[in-house]
Amino acid sequence: MSKLTGARQLVLDAILLTLAVCAALPTTAAPNNQELAIAYYLEPDTLNPYGAHNPAGSDMHINEGLATTDDKMRYIPLEAQQIPSPANGGAKMVNGKLIVTWKLKPGLKWSDGEPATSADAVFTAKALQDPSFITDNREGWALIDSVEAPGPLTVVITYKTVYTAYQNMFHYLMPKHILEGRDLNTYTAYNRFPLTTGPYVVREWVAGQYIVAVANPHYRDAAQGLPHIKKMTWRFVKDANTRINMLKAGEVQAIWSLPFDQIKPLQSTSGLQAVVYQMNAWLHFDFNLKKPIFQDARLRQAVAYAIDKEGIVKGVAGGLGVPAGPPMSPLSWAYNPNAYKQYKYDSAKAKELVAQAGWQPGPDGILMKDGRRFTFTNCGQTGDSTWEKAQQVIQAELRSVGMDMQIQNYSVTVYGGIRLKGECDTLFHRWKVAAPPNLSTFYSADNMPPMGLNQVFYNNPTVTKLLADAEGTIDQQKAKSLFWRAEEILADDLPTIPVYYLYGANAAISRLHGFIGNPTNAGDGWNNEQWYLAP
Repeated sequence: MSKLTGARQLVLDAILLTLAVCAALPTTAAPNNQELAIAYYLEPDTLNPYGAHNPAGSDMHINEGLATTDDKMRYIPLEAQQIPSPANGGAKMVNGKLIVTWKLKPGLKWSDGEPATSADAVFTAKALQDPSFITDNREGWALIDSVEAPGPLTVVITYKTVYTAYQNMFHYLMPKHILEGRDLNTYTAYNRFPLTTGPYVVREWVAGQYIVAVANPHYRDAAQGLPHIKKMTWRFVKDANTRINMLKAGEVQAIWSLPFDQIKPLQSTSGLQAVVYQMNAWLHFDFNLKKPIFQDARLRQAVAYAIDKEGIVKGVAGGLGVPAGPPMSPLSWAYNPNAYKQYKYDSAKAKELVAQAGWQPGPDGILMKDGRRFTFTNCGQTGDSTWEKAQQVIQAELRSVGMDMQIQNYSVTVYGGIRLKGECDTLFHRWKVAAPPNLSTFYSADNMPPMGLNQVFYNNPTVTKLLADAEGTIDQQKAKSLFWRAEEILADDLPTIPVYYLYGANAAISRLHGFIGNPTNAGDGWNNEQWYLAP
């Protein structure tokens, strides 16, 4: 018998995965909880959790790992029995190395019925340490000295040094039994129809239209009737007004990314609810320090003075936001309230700084120097009208001081590649981050793409060391002082300008219970197995 071609094998694998799920689907469900339709603003680029460039997969809660964070930014176990800590003996220092022991819950199964074991954790670690696997973030994986599986339910991770964000590692597990030997970047059978231990498994994905996820028959709490809702259809709808109209018309029961000016109208609409919550996130304006135009720090400072953060919060975000200081959320214990305080809105100060840098207004008001116009690109992603409005306000504010900012926005998938390649002069988007404070991912010289998310290509050895030390101590007070110092230096060097700290807003019918947001990048669908529709 001749061997299947690679393409045909991928298709066959995808079909087999889907059939394995469908064959075991429950035939009955609790009253009123058969199906939920959601209008979502993005389509996933992939459902491989470590290969994704947008949050769609995490919001859908298709994949899961050892632990996650809840709506209070507390770590809670998923596949693990408990969160390892020094108090329970699961995390300890031995000869200068951090040893963390995770215990998996017994009886865990992948959605194809195969056991999920410690071997999957070992495989996941090796995959994330392999530079050929394209992923947004490898933070922490290089610090792992070894991952061992002394038993099917036991995973022992030895870190080369202290790593305080170890609880956020293994946020997802990948199934060794179908992925070993595969190219994780291109293996369509998994990237579109991943096996999971979570509450839902993908049954159908029609590109550009929707994803249908159904209750995982092998979910660990299936015997307790979880998830309550047996089928979720995620419809991809970019336009916010269309999503709102679909909710009002009953075409969907929930929508993501509610514009702030629609919160009060929806709250006063009978039968609907708006869910508003503070996020561990901020909208930011980044400088690409590989490009020549913003090498002069005075020009970066001029941009900071030209942006009216308070005006943007009031006029664009409807007051639901906080003018930002450093690139650290006020929800974090590492937030320095004094960093970035010097950059109060002052267009006169901005004009003074550009003049000091040798730029003068040309005939049309745009700054000129040595025959060059002050024109630069600002790249962002499409799909969020609030962000786009804020970006347009900043464009007008910079134009008033003579800077010609050309907006170039892209789909999330395209933008993910562009920003990490350093193709734009400046960037504009958000970071929504995990609970442990972690700035090295964004500003350490060791984490420039493809090794991390230092997409500003910032290289300051002092900051790199401060962040390594801050994230390498279990003494929170010591770490706090190191983070504060790093945030102060970032304010002086200004590779990034946080614009405002974000609130999230979603909406649903009032009968949907358990529908609450998550401040972190765990995703707003983090608890969707608990959602239910009241009669």
